Amino acid sequence: MSHVYQGRSICSGLAEGEALVTKQGISFLGGVDPETGVITEVDHELHGKKLAGRILVLPSLKGSAGGMWIIIRLAANNKGPKAIIVSQADTILVGAVIIGGIPTVDSLPLDSFQMFKSGDLIKVDGTKGTVELIKKSKTNP
Repeated sequence: MSHVYQGRSICSGLAEGEALVTKQGISFLGGVDPETGVITEVDHELHGKKLAGRILVLPSLKGSAGGMWIIIRLAANNKGPKAIIVSQADTILVGAVIIGGIPTVDSLPLDSFQMFKSGDLIKVDGTKGTVELIKKSKTNP
């Protein structure tokens, strides 16, 4: 049932895990607790969810460059995502994931929010720029 999508490599590395998907951008500065990795942005659809151990799928970051340091801190504390899939990476995200060593891919051929749902098992190869859908979640037909 596996399917591989080709994107663009932003940061090398391999990661496999459960997808955490949002159609909303995330403000890491003020929107994510750097000690716990919990999304604290009140009006966000992922409010209360933990990033740790998951593959974060999102359209973009929002907010200031300060979010870069939160992503790096999350990675250093093992409280951040195992990998990131983003529609189009900006310079803030690129710097953060490279320093934090978070495998990251962008520019997939289709809208990743249509391809992946929270709970899907996916594999990110940041070196090749590929994302593999290994298994759909039971709640995602």
